[in-house]
Amino acid sequence: MTRLKYWIMADTQYGVHSPFVFEMYRKVLFASVGKDLRDRMRQGLTEREAAMVTSAPRRDRAYHELVYKLRDHYGLQLVCYDEDEAVLKQADTDTARRGDNRLESVKVVCRPHRSHARELRWRAQQGNEKYNVSIDMYDVGVLMMHRGQIRQHFVLR
Repeated sequence: MTRLKYWIMADTQYGVHSPFVFEMYRKVLFASVGKDLRDRMRQGLTEREAAMVTSAPRRDRAYHELVYKLRDHYGLQLVCYDEDEAVLKQADTDTARRGDNRLESVKVVCRPHRSHARELRWRAQQGNEKYNVSIDMYDVGVLMMHRGQIRQHFVLR
C-alpha cells in the first residue's frame, strides 16, 4: 500500500466504531510519551534491547515507544522483541480469567509496508486465526487477540 492510498483509506479516532479500539487509540496509540514513560522503558531492558531502542532510526521510534506503551497500559509481558516484531502476552493469567483485561496477546510489527514481501507477510498475519483485531498505522501494525471482540481490521492515522 502506498502512503497516499493509506491517507485516503485511514480513519481518525472518530471513525472507529469499536469501544475497545477507540479507548486504545486515545489512551495508548496516540498518547504522548512523557519523561516518566521513557524512564520506565529503559528499566528492565537487556543491553541488546537498549542499544536497539537508542540506535533506532527516528521513523522506527514510534514502534519501540508503542511496544512499551502497550506493556505499560495493559500490564502485558514482553515475550519476544527485535527490530521488526514484538510479541506481548497477558502476564497475569488470573486477571485474564476474571475478565478484568480481555486482551490476551499483541503483536507489534515495525513498518509492515516497507517492501512487497513485508506487505504480503502483513496481509497473511492479518488473516491468521490467532488474531481478531488488526490496526494498520502504516509505519506500525498491531495485531491483537481480544476475547469478545469480533474480527475487525482498522486503518488509522
